[in-house]
Amino acid sequence: MGTRIYLVLLLFAALAGAQNRSFPIDSITVEGNRILSAQVIVEASGLKPGDPGDAAAFDAARDRLIASGYFETVGYRYKPAGAKGYQITFEVKESATLYPLRVEALPVTAQQVATKLKAVDPLFTGRMPGTKQAIDRVAHEIEQMLDGKQEVAGRVITTGPDEFEIQFLPRRGVPAVATVAFEGSKAISPIDLRNKIAEVAFGQPFTDSGFRVFLDNQVRPAFEAKGYMRVQFTGITTTPSTQFQGLDVKVTVEDGPQYTLSGVTVKGGPEGETAHILKLAKLPKMTIADFDQIRDGAGRIREGMHHDGYLDVDVTVDKKIYDADRTVEAFLVVNEGPRYTFRKLTVNGLGLDGEAAIRKMWSVKPGDPYPQEYPNYFVSEVKKEGLFDNLGDIRATPDIDRKTHVVDVTLDFKTADLAPKPPRRPGLPPI
Repeated sequence: MGTRIYLVLLLFAALAGAQNRSFPIDSITVEGNRILSAQVIVEASGLKPGDPGDAAAFDAARDRLIASGYFETVGYRYKPAGAKGYQITFEVKESATLYPLRVEALPVTAQQVATKLKAVDPLFTGRMPGTKQAIDRVAHEIEQMLDGKQEVAGRVITTGPDEFEIQFLPRRGVPAVATVAFEGSKAISPIDLRNKIAEVAFGQPFTDSGFRVFLDNQVRPAFEAKGYMRVQFTGITTTPSTQFQGLDVKVTVEDGPQYTLSGVTVKGGPEGETAHILKLAKLPKMTIADFDQIRDGAGRIREGMHHDGYLDVDVTVDKKIYDADRTVEAFLVVNEGPRYTFRKLTVNGLGLDGEAAIRKMWSVKPGDPYPQEYPNYFVSEVKKEGLFDNLGDIRATPDIDRKTHVVDVTLDFKTADLAPKPPRRPGLPPI
């Protein structure tokens, strides 16, 4: 027996020693990526098949990926491949959101910066994360483009409702927006316009192009909600503020004519589902084109399609303006993405009787389209049913597989082995 244990220990020691030695990299794979391709992640790691590989090289590659700012976490595992080689797998969790970049008050354009970044950074595809590492790296690249003559800083800014960009400016800064006043509009009062722009612009560095972005994203929709599709901001003037630090901005507005709605058309979406999509939008009848209502309808379509299993659906609003008869056609542009199905329910914290009662109430069957809101709805209904005495907390956790498009749900009950009461009704239909 002693000889056998000794041989096993020798075998483990040999394996440990082999994994600390340098062998050529046979293959590199990536798991967990949803936004970036495996190819660009491997390129950014600095490793390639045929390179010498050991723990130190893999640690350095992991550190390069983390330093990019594109990932929340990066791990790796490796194992022998063949007689003399390593197979390495990177396990990544990407930053969830990527933003467009904007360059202000610098002698380079955003397009020039994007071209430079695409040449030096395989992870940059035109958008970037708002992490400090990523912003600092881009600021450094811009400084190099300026031959070190100017220090650059970047930050995430709000440009409109749920719209963000990463703005790069001289580090010394530019004057900020102190107040904004509007004149010329007969359709909307100056106070209402000021309140709209105040949500995003006050305190932000002022540049003409950046301020026009605020106008287009925040103020223009207020006019489009009243049918003024050709509103123009014909003048923007600034003066040093006498009340606050920064600039007082005055905007001259020309409302233009009011347009009527000629119709709403669905573009894209699942085949044969146009009528259903329009029904989900729940758009009221309107004569004057109200694009606030149409954008709200797009949001209702997203919610409805989430219920139908389209968890990655994107719905945007487009339009075509006919100046001759002052009408506008609205388009609801639907990119439904893959349809997710339910696969498995796991129930933790209950005895056999309690679990059986819960499974009887659960109405979504394996293979059904997965309704995104159903787990939370189910939890609320279980609590309403009063199915258990002394019921503690219930947590519903969906596990969404973005590659296979299936969803498992785990229900965790805080108190174990609860005796169930007879349910008032046998099951809960999907909402």
